[in-house]
Amino acid sequence: MKSLHPALLALAALSLPACGEPHHHPHPHQEVPVSVESTPAKETGKEQPASDHGDKADLGTLALAGNKFKIVQLGDLAAGKESAFEARPQGASAEDLANWNLYLWVEDKAGKQLSAPSKGTVENSALHFHVTPRKGETSPEKVVLRFRSEGTDVRARLPLDGHGHDHPEGPHAGVPAAFAGDGGGHLELKLHDDKGDLELWLYSDTTFEKPFDLPVASVIEIEFVDVNGRKVTLRPRNTEKNEDEAGKPNIRDGRTNYFIYPSKADEDASWLKGKTFQSIVIIRFSSEGKTWTSEEFVLKPHTH
Repeated sequence: MKSLHPALLALAALSLPACGEPHHHPHPHQEVPVSVESTPAKETGKEQPASDHGDKADLGTLALAGNKFKIVQLGDLAAGKESAFEARPQGASAEDLANWNLYLWVEDKAGKQLSAPSKGTVENSALHFHVTPRKGETSPEKVVLRFRSEGTDVRARLPLDGHGHDHPEGPHAGVPAAFAGDGGGHLELKLHDDKGDLELWLYSDTTFEKPFDLPVASVIEIEFVDVNGRKVTLRPRNTEKNEDEAGKPNIRDGRTNYFIYPSKADEDASWLKGKTFQSIVIIRFSSEGKTWTSEEFVLKPHTH
């Protein structure tokens, strides 16, 4: 028999694994090297932002129904683009957050609503709102937070420039306050900056829904503490319907909760005109042997 050529034997020996060496077939549990190009990049240790809306801007704190909310704007506001706000309650429980209904929108300087109300959703112990300003001739200047819970319905505003003053308002865009006396109640006083005229509504409940009616012959006194204690008298507009400036009648069985100043031709309200007017005021009134007095509060005008 012919023997193989020595070179062929050497080649065959190189192609066989040496005794004890593993075959180059991966074990089922053995990691297989992967090229650098196909390996996914590892996550870095940098903390990811909680929101992708943009930088945070602290606008200040709003007080609503005995609760305080820190308002934060997330990103810039631009017409037609979604932005976001955060309302972080101070000292509220998870149960409170679940029971509250809070809505937020933006307005222009005159109080015109520029976005649809957004209902807050709970995120990280705060309420998160998405807002998309509408395209128009005016720009957002205020953010409005509305609080509704168990019969309470109130709202307050903050300017978007971040100077942080809260502006609680009643349903007619006036200043709300409480009054004490027989039963007590709540009121809304509205000062119009263009004419200096005053409108006053009285209510028996915190939601400004149940009128606190007095006989139509009643009068209301307002003391302006910061105007040398000057006083004015408010009366019904008339005794037939006593319409407010929106045309709504306010007479019920010879009684009313709506009063105005000036109510007589010789009364001059020019000293109350202007966007910068403000004064601490106290409201007093009596009827049928009973007397009521309001808390002291700051009256600022509703601007037109």
